[in-house]
Amino acid sequence: METKSHEEKLISTSGTPAVNPALLASCIHCGLCLPACPTYLATGREMESPRGRIHLINQWSSGHAEMTDRMTGHLESCLGCLGCQTACPSGVQYEEILNQTRPHLAARRSSFARTVMRFAFQQVLPRYKLLRLLGNLLRAWQIMFGTAVLETLFGKERLQSDSAVGKALNRLIDWEAFTPIVPPQVSLPPSLVPKGNSEKGAHTQLFAGCVMDVFYNHVNHASIRLMLKQGHSVDVPKQTCCGALAYHAGEEDIAIALAKKNIDDFGHSSTPIVVTSAGCGAMLKHYGHLLEGDREYAHKAELFSKRVEDITQFLGHHQFPDKPAPLPNKTTYHAACHLAHAQNVRKEPADLLNELNCDSENKLVPLVESEHCCGSAGIYNLLNTKLSLKVLDRKLDFIEDTGAETVVTTNPGCMIQLQAGIRERKLPVEVKHLIEVLDESYFSEPK
Repeated sequence: METKSHEEKLISTSGTPAVNPALLASCIHCGLCLPACPTYLATGREMESPRGRIHLINQWSSGHAEMTDRMTGHLESCLGCLGCQTACPSGVQYEEILNQTRPHLAARRSSFARTVMRFAFQQVLPRYKLLRLLGNLLRAWQIMFGTAVLETLFGKERLQSDSAVGKALNRLIDWEAFTPIVPPQVSLPPSLVPKGNSEKGAHTQLFAGCVMDVFYNHVNHASIRLMLKQGHSVDVPKQTCCGALAYHAGEEDIAIALAKKNIDDFGHSSTPIVVTSAGCGAMLKHYGHLLEGDREYAHKAELFSKRVEDITQFLGHHQFPDKPAPLPNKTTYHAACHLAHAQNVRKEPADLLNELNCDSENKLVPLVESEHCCGSAGIYNLLNTKLSLKVLDRKLDFIEDTGAETVVTTNPGCMIQLQAGIRERKLPVEVKHLIEVLDESYFSEPK
């Protein structure tokens, strides 16, 4: 790999230091972040902790160390879960340190890997029709073949070999393990109003999300039903990918282009933008910061971000007209990182679940380390599968300890990751979005 000059590594395109020295200096290396870091808990290695990574970034950014492949490995092994930011007593802005570092990590990727990733971020994820087509093809593959066909075509020996073909095939098998069963695609209506056209409810806009739209389309439909039940009208505007995966991969230019398109598509009003994916919600709320230096979009982005609410926030701030049915079985809650840490949304999902815990059996059971990452982290589980599975194992151990039959969360990445691990362990546990549980409770047939 070509080595960049010292100036190229330290200076960004704007002529400022790559990482703000004041951000790095705010870390006093106390170590209180260590128990909150899933990769540190999984490995026990200092360089896989927030404190260790900040030290590495500081060494590189100050010119005392080269950005080597080994250093890149430590930095890219970060989940970006922001558990450390919640735990930090000094208020270190770890997310911003990561955001300023990631474009430099992206520049070190092979041209092939970067081309493939940028193509996916620019040409696949933003195109919902194409994504739905790919989802339907994946659904057909899952129903008719699955990875078992690879064993038939290539044989067990080749799959178990260390050859390039064997490794590539096993990578496909690993990726397939993280793929949920794709449900039939049902298009979302462009606009709906509650029965009776209640004037008490709010007018809302739903952000459907690209992954949610393909893998968990039913959650979006359930969200609409619940908002209508509370008396709100719902529009589903033309929209595109939120840009989170591109942004977290260091491809900031793609994220900015997607952000501008969404801002234009949703219009300039005070209408709440309701989001069913915690990861999308965190990114949409970040638009104001992402575009703060853009003369044309800075103010628009700031107003847009203020309109964004997670579906649990929105429903939690309004009343249902009737009481829900109680939880049908023992249930536990995994708090998605991008809801608890990135958005600081904790009270509303807890309140909504407690509303369902309304019989004498107390079926809602606490989960140890409920706010610790499950190891999904966008596409982290595809790029850093080994460490992702270590992080997942710890999460699954605690889920097993609860004896729960259902684990509830609020992010598609978490759902995919947890479902994959539960399938692998053959656990009698269902993974559901919190909205699914609410929908089943409020629309269940009376017994």
